[in-house]
Amino acid sequence: MYFQSNDRGRLLGMVNLNSISIFIPACGGSRAFQDDLLRRLGGTTLIQRAVDKAISSGAPREQIFVLTNSEEIELISDRNGVKVVPIEGDLQTCGLYMEVVAEKMRGLDVAVWLSPYAPGLKTETIIRACDALLISDKQVLVPTQKRRYRVSNSSPVHLDKILMRPEAKSSWIESDAFTIFRKSALDYNSVVPTISWEVGEDAFVINSLSDWWVCEKLLTRKRIIFRVVGNDEVGMGHIYRALTLAHEITDHEVLFVSSEEDSIALNQLAGYDYWLGLYPSEEITNSILELKPDLVVNDILDTDKAYIKALTDHEIKVVNFEDMGGGVGHADLAINELYDDAMVQGGNVYWGRDYFFVRDEFADAIPHVFQEKVTGLLLTFGGTDQHDLSRKIYHVVKDLCRAHGVTIYIVAGPGYKEYQHLVREVAKDDNVSVTHATGVISSIMENTQLAITSNGRTVYELAHMSIPSIVISQHDRERTHAFACEENGVIPLDLYREGITEERVLKVLERLILDVGHRLNLFNSISRFEFSRNKAKVLNLILSLLDKG
Repeated sequence: MYFQSNDRGRLLGMVNLNSISIFIPACGGSRAFQDDLLRRLGGTTLIQRAVDKAISSGAPREQIFVLTNSEEIELISDRNGVKVVPIEGDLQTCGLYMEVVAEKMRGLDVAVWLSPYAPGLKTETIIRACDALLISDKQVLVPTQKRRYRVSNSSPVHLDKILMRPEAKSSWIESDAFTIFRKSALDYNSVVPTISWEVGEDAFVINSLSDWWVCEKLLTRKRIIFRVVGNDEVGMGHIYRALTLAHEITDHEVLFVSSEEDSIALNQLAGYDYWLGLYPSEEITNSILELKPDLVVNDILDTDKAYIKALTDHEIKVVNFEDMGGGVGHADLAINELYDDAMVQGGNVYWGRDYFFVRDEFADAIPHVFQEKVTGLLLTFGGTDQHDLSRKIYHVVKDLCRAHGVTIYIVAGPGYKEYQHLVREVAKDDNVSVTHATGVISSIMENTQLAITSNGRTVYELAHMSIPSIVISQHDRERTHAFACEENGVIPLDLYREGITEERVLKVLERLILDVGHRLNLFNSISRFEFSRNKAKVLNLILSLLDKG
């Protein structure tokens, strides 16, 4: 995971663009294939892309120079109004042209040596690199990228040393996407002090045909931001859903954004290699705009009109999940899969279970076939369990379960504050298992014929696994999730009320354990559901927005 503050994308602004010269080495030799600089990548030649980049930097055209031995490249340069420096042979003897470079720079301060083989390089990267050089006391800036590698060793070793290879080392590798230097560096006879400066994927350099293919993919991909919420009040379901979708998106750049108050989001996303930006709530809209996304997926519950309009006014496509706020009608797409009946008007809103999808861990999970005897009961109440139901319900049902040989499996979410307290209380009982590992809950469901849970996404996951359940709503919003009903194999107990709900749970659970016919009816009702195929449907709806431009 990469974390950055809202300084991402902002320029230091120290460099005076009128004081920059840009030199583009573009001799007729090839790296990948013959005349590669004149071949079109995404409809534009490599040399044209480099010239466009130089012009877009803001440097005057009379300070942009193309060093070339190709008449075709010279013609393209002339048509763009930039200067041409004729080269004899190639640039391998680059030192011979340093006097020419010095003469072209005249009284200018900084020069950029810009490779045409880095077509995805952003103008912003170049300007920030110029700033970095100017605030240093160095003469030359060299871009670097971190790479992992293992050193080949042909010395005799035991087989286990070959099979169990040590972890790859990391090292900083110089990139030839560009180099920036002060004019004073040309006055040195031999060596010059340099600064290494980290660059990102946009500095990808083409060196082969396979690199060309990779670069085409990088240039055509879009930027997608998932804005998520995760805290004690709303739990972790929004983060899990966003991650499930993000894992399927390989052709585009994926970033995550959340508010600084949602520390649970940071903790949950820490194990994934996604860029994450945390911002103050009052700055989050402007911070998202600064990231310049093509599409924003909001999984933050209700949105307001001003926020959504701020995005769409910048021609950003917007997708919302579980949104019943004022912004829902202004989004390009809203998916309210936990509500079977339309609760707000709008043709851009998709409602109901046909758009619910399970997490990746359920892809290979095996749904139950009916068993007359109950051997396992699952207790799970979301990512935070705000009413401490894991502990309260456990104490209510433990004697009943022990009497009938039912093992209790408790799965607590990462935001559950009473976890250690619960672990100590169940330590003396031999028919209970407690875990924080929500990522393996599907395997636990495979061992349980009944469940007691809150009225969120877990109800659908239990239905996917053909497990009748007792459902307790933890807050008013959960009460609106109408899927939890006996017609669907679920027994709802309405909003949690201390003392009353515990008494009802015990009574309902006892009947489910003892009354096989009643449980069979619920099983037949719930076993008709299967939610793994809906993910592709939802992804297609989301990604199709990018095709609409």
